[in-house]
Amino acid sequence: MTAVAHREVERKYEVPEGAESGVDWSGLPGYTVSAEAVEHRMEAVYYDTEDMALGRRSVALRRRRGGADDGWHVKFSEVTGRQEWQVPLLRTPDRMPAAVRHLLAGLTGGEPLRPIATLRTVRQVQTVSDAGGDEVAELAADVVEAVDERTGTARSWSEWEVELLDGSIPEERQQEIFDAVESAIFAVGGRPSNSRAKIARALGAEDGAGAPAADGSAQEASSPGERPGRTTGTDATGQKGKQGKKGQKTGQKASQKTEKKTDKTGKKTGKKTGKKGRKAKGTGPEVLRTVLDGLAEQLVLWDFKVRLDAPDAVHQMRVTSRSLRSVLRAAGPFFAGDTAQELDGRLRELAGALSGARDAEVTAELLAGRVAALDGRVGPAAAEVLQRAAEEQSQRAAAAVRRRVTSREHLQLLADVGEFAAAPPLTEECAELSAREAADALVHRALRKVVRVAERGAAAEEAGETAQEQRLEHLHDVRKAVKRVRYVDAVLDRAGFRPGKSLRRAARDAEDYQDALGRVMDSTVVERWLADRAKALQGSGEDRYAVGLLHGAEVSRLHAGAEGGSEVVGVLLSQLRADLA
Repeated sequence: MTAVAHREVERKYEVPEGAESGVDWSGLPGYTVSAEAVEHRMEAVYYDTEDMALGRRSVALRRRRGGADDGWHVKFSEVTGRQEWQVPLLRTPDRMPAAVRHLLAGLTGGEPLRPIATLRTVRQVQTVSDAGGDEVAELAADVVEAVDERTGTARSWSEWEVELLDGSIPEERQQEIFDAVESAIFAVGGRPSNSRAKIARALGAEDGAGAPAADGSAQEASSPGERPGRTTGTDATGQKGKQGKKGQKTGQKASQKTEKKTDKTGKKTGKKTGKKGRKAKGTGPEVLRTVLDGLAEQLVLWDFKVRLDAPDAVHQMRVTSRSLRSVLRAAGPFFAGDTAQELDGRLRELAGALSGARDAEVTAELLAGRVAALDGRVGPAAAEVLQRAAEEQSQRAAAAVRRRVTSREHLQLLADVGEFAAAPPLTEECAELSAREAADALVHRALRKVVRVAERGAAAEEAGETAQEQRLEHLHDVRKAVKRVRYVDAVLDRAGFRPGKSLRRAARDAEDYQDALGRVMDSTVVERWLADRAKALQGSGEDRYAVGLLHGAEVSRLHAGAEGGSEVVGVLLSQLRADLA
């Protein structure tokens, strides 16, 4: 069964009753509308879990019959707009395909999907063509009768839609098409519709019933880290958040109070609190619940994107798993029992499984630049063969990740992370901390880890342990510790909590060195791939010259990176010692 995905670009309109027959399509600038409308009678059944897990996450699932696109449709939001993923109906149309269940398994947590609304639509479709005769859009006049299957409430309405047939055309061209069609619609009193989607109307989200809009457009998440319907912390405007789980109030007004004191972690706090809408009041438990809840949701959303094979999804899922581990470790003293450690170990296994795919992505991304750096010594034919090999390996690695996320163990991990985030086992020590003190403690512990790792490397250098392999291992450890600082700092910032000024400065200082260390680690990935490629070509009869050139250049690059990296770590260590003094 083949799934098809495409970007959906459409606009909705409200047209006065009886005005449909008065629309004059003959004067559209540069476009024509088909004279005869084709009628479709469609039935769409929307599905969700009992707690509306899909709708809360800007995802909609429907089974449609009738019209030109019978099948199961999953709609979701991307940065580029709404997307639609489709699979055909089975021989038994009501039966949900396994591909649909697997795609949504992480979002639903294994909970059953049940009908939440049934929409029956009579659609009159006309096509819009450009001056060359090519069809560019469909104009649909819909009369809808809907039933909210949860309550039995019936609703009906009419609306018009204009949908582009190719959602990938340039925005200027899109606007030109919409402008042409709207000139005729607006001439008879039509106007843009305030309705987000048919399912939103069907569930009463637009008539005061207050139901979650399962189409997802009602509660767009601007990033996988933001949890639709369960906002925590402060939003981008610094406004109060909504109620979190179990009625915990997660949004707090930022205080502008000036204070100088030593907190419970033994560090001086910044002079001012609550700058730029950030929180100054709150509790330590609030910090951890908010941060963990956001990361647990982010993990679920990136799981969905991995299943879709979305660009960068594997990398972002790996970043999220590492962010969770960073918080679990930085907040280690604040968790009772060993559940946090156990989760850390399972998340480490997930990150390890994702690493192979990420390394393959990095190789495929960097290889063209490595070829270009040799100024034509690697011919285009050889470069093309190598690039294709790297991309094929990346695709195989990504496919392996997609198979892994369908396992019971993976789904259980998502569930356990969510359960832990909802009610983390916090100590009495944590309960006594303010939000600022907790944020300080997390960042301070992460920074101290960088210092300890860097000091071990410096001691090894002084002892004469300067073999390249040892240096690279040390640089890798330092980079991991620095990234842990970045992850902790980033999730606190996203949740609306800020550590004191001195700790923020120290975190920024540590992060400044990450790129330099990252380039060295990327070089180790490329060098290893080229070495493996050279071995694979032995005895094959294929030309190994290009691989040899590239590998030699990468070895030189790696050697220089190891030498320079040790100096970078030395400077970083001095900087952090001064920052934390």
